[in-house]
Amino acid sequence: MITLRLIPRGDDELSTERAVVALTGAGLKHGKYAIFHREGVDGEPAFSVASLTEPGTFDLANLRDTTIAGLTFFVVLPGIGDPVARFDAMVETARALSVELAADLHDERGSSWSVQRERYLREEIIEYRHQAERH
Repeated sequence: MITLRLIPRGDDELSTERAVVALTGAGLKHGKYAIFHREGVDGEPAFSVASLTEPGTFDLANLRDTTIAGLTFFVVLPGIGDPVARFDAMVETARALSVELAADLHDERGSSWSVQRERYLREEIIEYRHQAERH
């Protein structure tokens, strides 16, 4: 699993309602496990987005006046479809939402997201894909 986090700037939390509107606007759908998914090949998730606030779900019936600590984007490998394209779509979506929601991107360790980290992970996925194709 490859993850990245979207954390609001400062000590603020994200409005849950605003986050849900942004996720929906980015083409993600609320679904299995009460989290959001970008539909991929054969209806399987290309990548998913959960709340950083436990338990990670989005209760669409109770959005008003609630906040979350941020969002976690994740792609599960192997999955269906090209893993590099799924990763790229996840990063592109996270970048767009970081602007819309005034938040910063971080890697799975909490470090600031960087071009170097993105390239490293992308190369790891390419290597993973090559190994999977050999077997």
